Amino acid sequence: MYLATKAGWTVSVAPDAALDVDAGDCGVVEVEGLRCRIHLTPRVRTTLVDDVGGRMSQRPAFAHAAWVDPLLEPDNFVPYLGA
Repeated sequence: MYLATKAGWTVSVAPDAALDVDAGDCGVVEVEGLRCRIHLTPRVRTTLVDDVGGRMSQRPAFAHAAWVDPLLEPDNFVPYLGA
């Protein structure tokens, strides 16, 4: 929410939404009126820069990943057919 708000988007928490914590859901927000489910998982490969031992080294490591998926309801869905 912080980064989206900082970028100029209107974001608010949707507290009435159901979450599936076992699937990695950690919240639901509304971004400019579109509901999005926030996911958080601990399995993203990244590079860790380490200076243990007095010299710089790089090694692979795992970090957390967060992303959102829009929640589209069949009743409100309007397909885009192109121009």
